[in-house]
Amino acid sequence: TISDLKLSVPIPEQGGSVGLGMGEMSFSNLSDGTVEISLPDTFPITFDVVSGGETEIAGTLNYDTTDLSIIVSGNPDDMNYITTASTLDMSLADLVVEGKPLDIGTVALNMTGLAGTSNMKLGNIMQSFSVDKLSYTLDINSPQEAEGLEAFKMIGALNALSFNGTGAYPNAGGFDAQNVSAMLKAGFAFDGGFAYTDGSTTFEITENSGQTVGVSSSETGLLKVAISEAGLHYGAEATGLKSNMTGTQVPFPIELTAEKSALSLTMPISASESAQDFGLKVQLANFTTSEMLWAMVDPTGQLPRDPATLHLELSGKATLLFDMMDPESITGVETGAQNPGEVNSIDINALELTAAGASLTGTGAFQIDNSDTQTFSGMPKPVGAVDLKLVGGNGLIDKLVAMGLLPEDQAMGARMMMGLFTIPSGTPDTLTSKIEVNDQGHVLANGQRLR
Repeated sequence: TISDLKLSVPIPEQGGSVGLGMGEMSFSNLSDGTVEISLPDTFPITFDVVSGGETEIAGTLNYDTTDLSIIVSGNPDDMNYITTASTLDMSLADLVVEGKPLDIGTVALNMTGLAGTSNMKLGNIMQSFSVDKLSYTLDINSPQEAEGLEAFKMIGALNALSFNGTGAYPNAGGFDAQNVSAMLKAGFAFDGGFAYTDGSTTFEITENSGQTVGVSSSETGLLKVAISEAGLHYGAEATGLKSNMTGTQVPFPIELTAEKSALSLTMPISASESAQDFGLKVQLANFTTSEMLWAMVDPTGQLPRDPATLHLELSGKATLLFDMMDPESITGVETGAQNPGEVNSIDINALELTAAGASLTGTGAFQIDNSDTQTFSGMPKPVGAVDLKLVGGNGLIDKLVAMGLLPEDQAMGARMMMGLFTIPSGTPDTLTSKIEVNDQGHVLANGQRLR
């Protein structure tokens, strides 16, 4: 049995530390050779943040569990943990800032049907867990010193939440959270993601000027993060999005829906003389809004109310010449002493913008000649082409002119530009364009030289 367990994590740059107090913990040898870790059903976790020798923030988290079981097996170099619990609740019991107690309200987290496994080896860890439901409550009263904001309330839940992840950790001497660059070079890596089905959130913001209330939900969600010396990847995705907001300052409800929303980013973070992969994806599929919002822009209903879509996917190669996790290297880039790097190639894998009855799509690819900065006045020379297709463009311009949103002279200028860069296809109100930059630095539109 371990009583009065306390942990402390230093924060050198602030001259302080973060301390945790976890009460009592016991270890029991079971008949099959495994070990059971037992915690009280209810125990407080105290924390304090010290800076300059004085406690700046201190408080207590109440930790409550039902049917908690933690079973450990294996050997010191390869240990397995199996954790289950019917319920697990955490709530903020008290908070003290600079010696002054604050009654900020309710901050609570609840999980039901918790099940998880972990495999911990020297230098490596694998984890997975799932909960039937995770719910949270933030019901915060604004401190008296705050101006304008009186209260903030957010209540939400995620069903069938799961996590799977792996991590590689350097051996003793290589793990230093204060030096991420050194950790990555020593072999630190992480790759994990969360997924859920059926999430919802409600919020209320109360200010001196009135109140704003909102509700949002989604059918599924996904969040992925991976980091290693090879690069950083971040990805988020949600389907079946719905959102509704009303407020004192909003004359009518704002309603938004989307079939899918996604964002992903892949980029190098460590310096290398070799080209590394990068990528970006932004997607908002079948986005719609309420007729009330449409009526503000188009009261006579001339524009089609078809769902809008934005989809952009880029990928390519880049040579990064500085370490993004090294503060000294970043300073060198900011001062101009360090060359940040160069883009070697870029591919437009997908381009789609559909709205109000018109649609622009395209794909393309360019190689970047960084040795030539003369052809395009200080910019590296691109060599490649992009193919574009515009459907319904002229019809949209006609409607905008009829609505009075686009002056006739500007519409004429837009049509002249389309005539210069595009050619008609066999389908009505459909234009195509191929924009090329060749080795000589010539810019061509559909074979016609523009530069």
